[in-house]
Parts: sequence; structure tokens; C-alpha cells
Amino acid sequence: MRAAISLLVLLFSMCGAQTRSTQTEVQTESQSTGAAAAAAEVSPQLDVSAELKELRDMVVELRVTLRYTQDELIVMKAENSDVKERLVVSETRLAAGEAEVMNLRKETAAQSADLRSVAERLAATETDMEQVKNDTAAQHTDLTTMKTEVMNLTKENAALQTRLATTETEVQNLKMANEATVTEVEELKMDSAAHEQELAALKTRLAASETGIDDLKVENAAQEAELTAVKTRLAATETEVDNLEKITEESKVAFSVGLTDSGFIEAGDTELNLVFSRIITNAGEAYSSTTGFFTAQVRGVYYFRFTVMDLLASRYMAIRMFKNGQQLMGLHEYDTDGYASYLSSGLTVQLEVGDEVNLRIPAGSRLYDNVNNHSTFSGFLLFPL
Repeated sequence: MRAAISLLVLLFSMCGAQTRSTQTEVQTESQSTGAAAAAAEVSPQLDVSAELKELRDMVVELRVTLRYTQDELIVMKAENSDVKERLVVSETRLAAGEAEVMNLRKETAAQSADLRSVAERLAATETDMEQVKNDTAAQHTDLTTMKTEVMNLTKENAALQTRLATTETEVQNLKMANEATVTEVEELKMDSAAHEQELAALKTRLAASETGIDDLKVENAAQEAELTAVKTRLAATETEVDNLEKITEESKVAFSVGLTDSGFIEAGDTELNLVFSRIITNAGEAYSSTTGFFTAQVRGVYYFRFTVMDLLASRYMAIRMFKNGQQLMGLHEYDTDGYASYLSSGLTVQLEVGDEVNLRIPAGSRLYDNVNNHSTFSGFLLFPL
């Protein structure tokens, strides 16, 4: 735009200068030559007119070009304004994206910390589960042996039933033979005079057949008694297998719980029953997060373990384990540095169905816990009795 305007100004200046120069030359020649110059003046004036016309045409073309250039400049200004607006929007979106990336990085760091904590807890749980799997494998081995015995008894029962069916078939055949013999005897009676010796022989044969039938009846009665005994043994075995399966199902008892995520738990002037409210594992639902008591659902031998923590600054920390209200063990610790101190121990206890186990802290004592589960209580069934 500025270049076009400068070109127009330059052309106008050239046109004016050329016109003034031509007029001055004409006047000078007119004064010096007189009448002769008047005749020659016509040709230069025509040349100047032609040049002026060409310059005017060029000015018109330049004006048209200037108008198009001005229109293009307006369009470019509008496009430039639109680009600036889009640039502002892009910068705003970029700032929002950077803020979101920072938030995601913070969330990723927090999730990584939680993941490490979960991995540690998972490793401890897998160790406990491995022990439970070993116990379950032993129980499954015993159950497999019992099932094998039941299968053998079932096969033996099937063989006895086959023999019984064979015996019944033989008895039926003997009955049919006996019926044929009776018919034959009736026929022989009609000819008794002529066939007394044959009749005696037939009687002998009949007596022998009847003796065989009696023997078969005795053997059949013995087989029925044996079959009844086998059925009784089979029923007792199936009942025992059902009881073993029920015990195996009920013996899946294991729990691990955390104390709290709220910081300190402190006893007042009296002893305080501890309620571990953070459930980590509670297979069998034997532990109550409401009362803090573990209630045995199966008669057997159990293992219990606890770990508790406090920040001791010239004070005592103590804990006790109870079974049905009777103290089983107690631990205490004293420290002055104000850093974390731990108490940890475990017991193997035989429990009857309905027995209860819980933890308490004496009056004036306290414990500490948070989401990291510094204070935990765990237990599981070693084997049923």
C-alpha cells in the first residue's frame, strides 16, 4: 500500500517537472527565434500531450490497483484479527492443559505411593494365604483318601449286587425246574403201578432239589445280611465324608484388621477394649469390626498375632490378650525419645465353638495408627479338632 502511494507521488512529480521544463523551453525558443519557433512549437506540444495522456492512464491503473490493494489490506486485517483471537484461545487452552498436566502428575505420585503400600500389604496377605493353602492341601489329601475308600466300597457293593442277581436267577431257574418236576410227579402218579421205582427216584431227586433250594435260601439270607452291613457302612462313610466336607468349608477362617486411620486411641480411667475397625481380610466372618471380638465358629487350634505402635515420650505403652474374659498374655514398653515404638507378639490357642478372643489396653495407655496400618490384629485356624 505504501509502495503504491509513493509510486503515484513520484509519477505526479515527474509529470509536473516535465511540463514546466517544456513550457520554459518553448518560451525561450519563442523569444530567441521569433516567428520561426512558432511554427516548430506544434510538434513538442503534441509529444507532451501524448506523454501526459499515458501518465493519466497509468494514474488510473494505479488508482484501480490501489483500490484492490486497499480491499486486500482490509481482508488481511480481518484475517489478522481472527488469527489473534485464535492465538488467544490457543494460549488459554495451553495454560489449562499445563495445569491439568501438573494435577495429573500430583495424582500419579499419590497413586504410586498407594500402590507401593498395597503391594506391601498384598505380599503379607499372600504369605498368610500360602500357609492356609498348605493346610487346605493336607485336608484335601485326607478327603481324597476317604473318597477313594467310598469308591472301593461302592464297587464292592456293586459286585455283591451282581452276585445277588445271579443267585436270584438260579433260584428262579430251580423254581421252574421244581414246577416241571411236580408236573412230572403228577403224571407218574397216574402210572404209579408201573413206575413206582421211577417215582422213588424222582422223589429222591426232588428231595435233593429242595435241599439245594434250602441251601440257596440260607446263602441268600447270608448275602442279604452282608449287603445290609455294607449299606450301613456306606451310609456311615457318606455321613463322615459330609461332616469332613462341612468341617473343611467351615475351617476357612482367617482375618487381618487395622486399628484406625484417625491417629491416637487412648484409654481413660478404665481398661479399654480395642475395636480394630479397618478390615483387611475377614474370611469366614469370625471377627466383628463392631465389637472387636473374634468368635470361634469351629472347634480347633488357632494362631493369633498383633503389632501395635505409639509415639512414646516418657510414657508407657501396654497391651493384653483375653480369651473369654481371662487374660492370656500382656506386654508393655517404656521410652522417652518421642519416636515410634512397637509391641508385637503371637499365641497358639485351642478354642471351642463360641469362645471369644479380644485385645485391651490398660487405663492411661494409648496406641497410634493411621492409613499405614501401624497397629494390626490377625488370626487364623491352624487345624480343626
